[in-house]
Amino acid sequence: MRPTVILKAALTLDGQLAAADGTSQWISSPEARRDAHRLRGSVDAVMVGAGTVRADDPRLTVRLGQHETPAPGQPRPVIVAGRRALPPQARLLGRGPIILAPGPLEASGRVIEASVIEAPGPRGEAVDLEAGLIRLPALGVESLLLEGGARLFRSFLDAGLADRGVLYYGPLLAGGTGRPLFRGTWTTLEDAHPVRVTSVRRLGASIRVDIDLHP
Repeated sequence: MRPTVILKAALTLDGQLAAADGTSQWISSPEARRDAHRLRGSVDAVMVGAGTVRADDPRLTVRLGQHETPAPGQPRPVIVAGRRALPPQARLLGRGPIILAPGPLEASGRVIEASVIEAPGPRGEAVDLEAGLIRLPALGVESLLLEGGARLFRSFLDAGLADRGVLYYGPLLAGGTGRPLFRGTWTTLEDAHPVRVTSVRRLGASIRVDIDLHP
């Protein structure tokens, strides 16, 4: 059995995670961001890709309260990596992360070598996400919040490995393509993934939409 996977993202009303230059603070309202921290606090682990680690150096901690300091009982970070070394100064490496990699990788944390599968593009290999996820419950991870980036979101969607989605729509129209929620091209309507909307609610100026990805 694999963990329950919740895909979480904050995006503009026309579906952009960030501008082309990577800026995204803040697309969602303060109320939505607090809600997202409560969502983090409800899961065992939070996952990002190595590209997000390099670009954003995230903390992935639950920060609530007067000074937004990390709360006790933090979810464990999980990183999906490739063969390329992770930045040794990355903040997540100081928190004992679980790292899913296609082979041996020198990094601080628990490295899980998931089976290599053929991947399109010049890299030619990628982590077998399903094989990696199956290993996580033995490490105490029964629920997982997937926080990006767009390449990883697309991989989980295509593989059918995300169970639910929580999307925070901020009161912005990007008016163009920056960094969309999913990488790749939507060729025809039949390629769309049917979902079921289970909840819609206002959070300040933002809207939270909960979806079931396996209706």
